[in-house]
Amino acid sequence: MNFPDFPEDITAIDEQQLMIMASKYMENLNFIRTQVACATLAEAEADSAYDMTVAKGLLGKTTGKSTEKSVMLKAAVVTEPEVVELAKAKDFAYAYRKLLETHLENLERYYSLTSRELTRRTSNARSGSFNRYVP
Repeated sequence: MNFPDFPEDITAIDEQQLMIMASKYMENLNFIRTQVACATLAEAEADSAYDMTVAKGLLGKTTGKSTEKSVMLKAAVVTEPEVVELAKAKDFAYAYRKLLETHLENLERYYSLTSRELTRRTSNARSGSFNRYVP
């Protein structure tokens, strides 16, 4: 992703550059929304693979006796190398989705601020005034 840095003073950006910024933010928003959807699906897939492998492992280890401790069975299954790897993949998928969502939130905020500035300028142009932010 290559989105523009947000300026310290958005009012110092001319209208043409502001429109280009808004356009770039929107392009990146469209891209990252798709990536978040893909990451969400990948996370669900990783969860499902983990849960299915644990369930199969539990079925394979049980003797059917009522004296069996389910906690011990689960501990035996979740420490198997295949299940450990699936747990890592599940954690990675979760972390990647969260990272993408953070980028999405930042982009939405930048686009919103840019859009508001464009609207403000359009409104001010109609009324004949222009207010500039002074820190």
